[in-house]
Amino acid sequence: MRKVPIYIVYLAALFLSSCEQWSTTEDASHNSYLPEFTLEGGEFISVIRSDTAEFVDPGAIATSDGEELSVYPAGEVDLSKIGVYIIRYYAQNIDGLIATADRIIAVTHYDVSNNDLSGTYTGTNWEPVESKVKKKDVNGLYECDEVLGYFTLSMPGQFVDLGENELVLLPGEGYLGRYSASEGDYTRSTLGWTIGLIDPPNDGIEIEVLWRKQD
Repeated sequence: MRKVPIYIVYLAALFLSSCEQWSTTEDASHNSYLPEFTLEGGEFISVIRSDTAEFVDPGAIATSDGEELSVYPAGEVDLSKIGVYIIRYYAQNIDGLIATADRIIAVTHYDVSNNDLSGTYTGTNWEPVESKVKKKDVNGLYECDEVLGYFTLSMPGQFVDLGENELVLLPGEGYLGRYSASEGDYTRSTLGWTIGLIDPPNDGIEIEVLWRKQD
């Protein structure tokens, strides 16, 4: 499998940050609300590779208790290089509380909207655990209820179809802790990736996983 570059800027929170309420210890009657984000253009964007075009960030809007806040983006997208990129948006409310939201951008070989990798897969490692794969976005974002396939351990995840039988497993978290992004591949009947565990006591462990689609 040809290596595919992955451009991840610490994906601590996929998609929108949830709204939380916080009360100061000095004044319990004072409530402060974390910024809520609306990502213009959606949480996931798929763009076909180009040597001439430049990525234009659609931007984001953040509000706290009805007040619009300034938003500061971080991250870059190179449309000439196939891979997955993250733009993270920061906003701070009047009390200094900071929240973030992430947008996933996939730079693909071609328009992958006609590909369909959804279905029920069986793990070929250890016990025959099933994983249901669903298309979350027509342009190549998928979610699955298992990425490891080891007995009944719960390790859900998401991956992105880049075309040319290449995919990227996005960072996630499950029974064995967090795992990092990794390159993978697929055929008409299989999905394959590496689970790289990053939390003690399993940090540093890498597990090759292959899933076979049921007829």
